[in-house]
Amino acid sequence: MSPAASFAVLGAGEIGSGWAALFASYGAEVRIVDPNPRALDRAHDALACARTLRGGAVSGRIVRSATVADAVRGAVWVQESVPEGLELKRSVLAQLEGALSRDAIVASSTSTLGATVLSEGRSFANRMLVAHPLVPVYAVPVVELCGGRETSPATMTRAAETLRLAGREPIIVAREFPGLVANRLTAALLREALDLVAQRAISVRDLDRLVSRGIATGWATRGPLSTELAASGESLLDEFLKHAEGPLAALLESLADWRTMPQWEREALRRATQATTTVPAECEWAATIARVLKAAEPGG
Repeated sequence: MSPAASFAVLGAGEIGSGWAALFASYGAEVRIVDPNPRALDRAHDALACARTLRGGAVSGRIVRSATVADAVRGAVWVQESVPEGLELKRSVLAQLEGALSRDAIVASSTSTLGATVLSEGRSFANRMLVAHPLVPVYAVPVVELCGGRETSPATMTRAAETLRLAGREPIIVAREFPGLVANRLTAALLREALDLVAQRAISVRDLDRLVSRGIATGWATRGPLSTELAASGESLLDEFLKHAEGPLAALLESLADWRTMPQWEREALRRATQATTTVPAECEWAATIARVLKAAEPGG
């Protein structure tokens, strides 16, 4: 990362602003494109938060470009972060033709689509992948990387190396699944959480506290699979399953299995969330995440 390395971010909402702040906080010039008149202010606010997390390190800068072609010209990395939608994303990516540098990486922040369908028919399909972050982008270190059918191994390697230079921990997802891995895990937990709240088994506040102050504490240091192994005293998942298969089967049988939320649950959730906790400001949230991550490090 250096001022000589320019990055382009197409769409500067919550995710795009986070990407811009991340790259700029490591010294790059970032050019953003977004029709929202406040997009640049939002990106600068995110950069201020990212700079604080890095202890006030010297950073690059974020500027606004009028067009996609202007933003991507000469960029080494193009991060597409427009709202989710196949046609919208493909229409934005189509504008890269003729303007993109010959060796630039093109990454999408998509949560549900794959690089194969997004890059179909594009001249840069071998240089395109999904780079899916968690939020805030500049505070959470892991980024899921998943290539498409035409993505070259060299692109995957270069993408991972670039993100490591920006302090990220790239996780390679070897197969294209809707939602990759992070969103699939989140969706499974979210469905059960919503179901339990709707059935009045627990309040919204207590469910969040149970996860953040209980379940997630083990996950933050070991992850869900290793946490279960540690709790069972086993060292292999196969051994764990031999002892847990019976009780686990009964539990799985009782879990929520709806694919579209029933209307009665929607009504119950509307009533249950009328008095929820205040969402913290992003900088405060990012700082808390940073403290948790530091404490979870070995010897932290």
